[in-house]
Amino acid sequence: MTKIENGINTPKEVQEYFESIKGNHAALRQFFTAMPKGGDVHNHLTGSAYAETYFELAASKGMFVNLETGKLYKEKPEDVETIQLSKDMDDLHNHRMALIDKWSIRNFQPYKYPLGPDEYFFGTFGLLSALTSIPDYDNVDSLNNLAYLMHELKGRAVRENVQYLEVIGIAPIIPKNCFLDEEYEKYDNDLKGYIKKDDYTNTFLTLRNIFNKFEDSKEADENANRYLSFVQDLENKSNTFKNYLDVHTNDVMCCYQGYAVRGLEPIMVFAQLYVVYKACVKDNGKLLVGCNIVAAEDSEKSMMYYSWHMEMFGMLYEHYSSVKTSLHAGELTMGLVRPEHLTYHISQAVLKGSACRIGHGVDMPFEEDSGFLHIMQINNTPVEINLTSNEFILGVKDSEHPITLYHKAGIPIIISTDDPGILRTSLTEQYTLAALRYGFSYNEIKQFVYNSIKYAFLTETDKDALNTKLDNLFIEFEDNYLITYQPSEENFGGRTD
Repeated sequence: MTKIENGINTPKEVQEYFESIKGNHAALRQFFTAMPKGGDVHNHLTGSAYAETYFELAASKGMFVNLETGKLYKEKPEDVETIQLSKDMDDLHNHRMALIDKWSIRNFQPYKYPLGPDEYFFGTFGLLSALTSIPDYDNVDSLNNLAYLMHELKGRAVRENVQYLEVIGIAPIIPKNCFLDEEYEKYDNDLKGYIKKDDYTNTFLTLRNIFNKFEDSKEADENANRYLSFVQDLENKSNTFKNYLDVHTNDVMCCYQGYAVRGLEPIMVFAQLYVVYKACVKDNGKLLVGCNIVAAEDSEKSMMYYSWHMEMFGMLYEHYSSVKTSLHAGELTMGLVRPEHLTYHISQAVLKGSACRIGHGVDMPFEEDSGFLHIMQINNTPVEINLTSNEFILGVKDSEHPITLYHKAGIPIIISTDDPGILRTSLTEQYTLAALRYGFSYNEIKQFVYNSIKYAFLTETDKDALNTKLDNLFIEFEDNYLITYQPSEENFGGRTD
């Protein structure tokens, strides 16, 4: 028997069996299907539900769709050719199959798509926005749609032996004036002008003034209350549906991250971040447990304002240091942007943005500070690894992926899914790929599982409870493998000790 960091005794025979199947994709899938996986702490609500679920939901509501683009509409548009979806429509199967391909990467053929895989992936969210957008916090239909999707995530997590979901849920709804009333236009012009001139001092002072305006705004405070209430209603409603997976969704613990959309105007991004932070403080780590920033990292506004987005996080951290952050950073690679822009995204997220965790971190090999891995190791900053996502969106896999750089540097690794519905994958498959491609031992894999709870944005009480649950589940899992796969000449090369 050996011991690993989490203190669980790991039977030698299970480790040896795992070593014997590390080159066998099917055997690894079988092994990881049964293995408890702790948490999936990097998954987006609207990208995690499968396209089949979107079709069922849209058909039940009689929504309209343009078959050429796959874009959904609540009402029949006058200037776009559409058909109405229903469960008894003509040619149901062919339409359903075609839309599943439009709403996921299934059967993606790059030579038929005029843009890159990254544009195809991020464009999918816009096709489904008629089902996922929230016009206002009181919109019951939006609440029900998102709760229905969330219910699917919970049911699948239970079936997949996942004990915790930390879901990147929804962005707050911000008024056009961003709580600044008649001063909005002036602040907007000033901020963009200073950024364009690389005037750091005045840009920072303008952001500080905007922050103070947010702090004085009763409207911003009420917005945070309503945003938190919507997230709470979403969670409660998601437990009321009957699921076809025949599981109890209360068997998985769920929390949420709020986020800002980095492709919006900078004041709007700041306002979204502010509301999420305020709502997190009001909730005191119960359900809304953290803040993130999303959307394509290589888009025009994302790149133009990246450093200032990190300054926004840093400014909010000064005032609300209890709020945890997981930042999408370094979801870039050679050829996607100019090479000089691959050199600072992760370091700025940690040093300027005070990120508690890094999501993706793919461009780490290009960071200009060659010692930055050591800084992450000293700060104990984990990285969320999303292998299928990085392979499809960025074309990065195998030895080009920096997962082994992080691991050898002592950076805590967390295996996660990102958008398993659009990507047609699962947490089981992510663990399978990690073992198959990079040869991690069973003890290393097991540590990744415990990392997903250790670095989750949970209270210490909840972490203790989940760790105890994991301990017991691993004992049961390993005992079952000892019974099923007894040491034999066939399995272990003649060893019977």
